[in-house]
Amino acid sequence: MNFIFGIILLAVFILALRVLWATAWQLLSALKQAYRAFYHSRAQRSARNRLPVVMPQIRHEVDWLALSESVRQGIQTRNAGSNRQVDRLDLELQVKTKTMELIKADIQMAKLQLELEKVRPTVVLDASKAGKRTKRSKKTALEMEGDLSKSSHPVRQLRTALKSGNGQVIQDNELARH
Repeated sequence: MNFIFGIILLAVFILALRVLWATAWQLLSALKQAYRAFYHSRAQRSARNRLPVVMPQIRHEVDWLALSESVRQGIQTRNAGSNRQVDRLDLELQVKTKTMELIKADIQMAKLQLELEKVRPTVVLDASKAGKRTKRSKKTALEMEGDLSKSSHPVRQLRTALKSGNGQVIQDNELARH
């Protein structure tokens, strides 16, 4: 039994050595191939750098004047295109600045209107005080004051209506609001 077990172990050991040897051999050949490829590409690159650049010969005569004229026309058309773009951008800038000026003017007008609204009630009240003091003028001044100030509370309106005995003091539009 020991003899058979020893032969099996020897066979497995020999197989393991052959597998390791084949793997090492393939790895060595792959490294050699990579080294050759690297060396070859490096040699080609250095050979290319050493060779002088040779311009191909032109088989026909070149009309240098025509060539320079075509290049000049190409440059002029390219510059004309960029000038159009500059003009367009300049027009857009002018439009935007005008729009900003209009917006600033609107803001200034709104500020002036707010100031005018603040001043207008005092001017109206001053004008009503300057007139004669009659019942009619007092009544109009009170009406104007009532229009300019906020409407009174519904309870106050009810009290004034009860005091005066007139039920029509509360107006229809105020009833609809409450």
